[in-house]
Amino acid sequence: MINPMPRRDARSLDHSVLEAMRFEAVRRVLAGETQRSVAGSIGVTFQTVCKWMRLYDEGGEAALKASKAPGPERKLTEKQFARIRKIIIGKDPRQLNFGVALWSLPVVKDLIEKLFNITVHAATVSRYLHLLGLTPQKPTRRAYQRDDTACERWMREEFPAIAKRAKERKATILFADETGVHEEHGVGTTWAECGKTPEVRVSGTRRRINVISAISPRGKLWFRCYQGNLTANRFVEFLEDLLSDVSGKIVLIVDQHPAHKAACVSRFTADNASRLEMHFLPGYAPDLNPDEHVWSLLKGRFKRAPVQAGQDFFGLVQSAMERIAAIPSQVRSLFKHPAVRYIAEALA
Repeated sequence: MINPMPRRDARSLDHSVLEAMRFEAVRRVLAGETQRSVAGSIGVTFQTVCKWMRLYDEGGEAALKASKAPGPERKLTEKQFARIRKIIIGKDPRQLNFGVALWSLPVVKDLIEKLFNITVHAATVSRYLHLLGLTPQKPTRRAYQRDDTACERWMREEFPAIAKRAKERKATILFADETGVHEEHGVGTTWAECGKTPEVRVSGTRRRINVISAISPRGKLWFRCYQGNLTANRFVEFLEDLLSDVSGKIVLIVDQHPAHKAACVSRFTADNASRLEMHFLPGYAPDLNPDEHVWSLLKGRFKRAPVQAGQDFFGLVQSAMERIAAIPSQVRSLFKHPAVRYIAEALA
């Protein structure tokens, strides 16, 4: 004798599994098996099989298909939803005296209560925000000193004029920037057993290597690794290397770092004016420089493979930059970032 399967609470099963069970049970009953034997063999109650057969008798196979529960009735009207969406997209919470800069679930919950005197659970707020086409995102950091008007003028007027002049002079346009790579830079994420945080052994020292680089829209990358701060003399040495490596005229775009605007740099630029022309990005606008994204590639390598004790950190940074420079398509892709789309538009 075949023992019946232990009974299961069908409510705990996936909708697709339940649907398959309903079709199987009805098929077997129609083939001649008793409802009680079918119930015992698939692990549900006799009353459940009776209910499935009744559904089939009343609505056919369509009545056996899985359907999504309608869920609780929404507490907000379409007009209220539209107002919430407009506020979240267009305003900073601090403008409404919430005291924080980010739209978190508790803040949106408080906003709904404040505007409409309606109390909702945080989970419901999350569901509402997804229905509005909003998702949790990490915001871009932007300095309050940034002049948005100057940035817009750079993208729409100044750089297009620079690009036009560079084309007429058959000059190579380069964007340059600097960064520091810390040995104790945080590691990335990895898969591991639930509830047991994995451990990655890293070096306990705190060395730092600085890097300066320049990239072209055609995918070329030049760089120099060094220890210590960027000085005007170091920057001049980098400019000398560029003039040595790049044939023809160079139009160099840099930020307003003090070393870039030092007197000795200005003299060097003036002495080499026939080949070197330098322009400055608006202040506090690193996102307008595609060379910034080189650092994401560089530091991402050390997140995936942290520095081990005894390794030559300088050599590791040097090798990482060489690998980035060896893939021109990867460097060209940095100019496709939405924030620097203005470059491609001006060069088209």
